[in-house]
Amino acid sequence: MLTKIIVTLAVIVGCLWFASSKRNQELQPVQRKIGKKESERKLLLTRSAFAFMFLMVLAAGVIVFYELQDDYETVTVHVINSETNARTSYQAQRQDVTQDSFTTLEGRQVFVADIERVEMESTK
Repeated sequence: MLTKIIVTLAVIVGCLWFASSKRNQELQPVQRKIGKKESERKLLLTRSAFAFMFLMVLAAGVIVFYELQDDYETVTVHVINSETNARTSYQAQRQDVTQDSFTTLEGRQVFVADIERVEMESTK
C-alpha cells in the first residue's frame, strides 16, 4: 500500500516537473503581450487546477487514514468447531486475520482447521 502512495506521488511530481519545463520552453522564444482578461482567465484556471490537486491529495490522505485505522482495529475472533460447537475467542488486529490463520495480540499464531469456522466481532 505504501508503494502505491509513493508511485502516485512520483507520478504527480514528474507531471509537475514536465509541465513546468514545458512552460519555460514555450515562454522563452515567444514574448507576447497578454490581455488583462486573458491573464485573469489563466490565473483562475491555474488556481482552480491547484485547488483541485490539493482537494485530491487531501481526499487520498483521508482515505488512507481510514483504511489504516480499520486495519489496526482490535477485533474479537471466535473459532467455532462445527462438530462439537465448541467456541474459543481471541483478540487480534483485523489485518492479522486471514481465512485459515491469524495472530493474536499476545503474538500467538492460531491456525484454523477445515472443520472450524471463524467469526469476527468488531469492538466498535
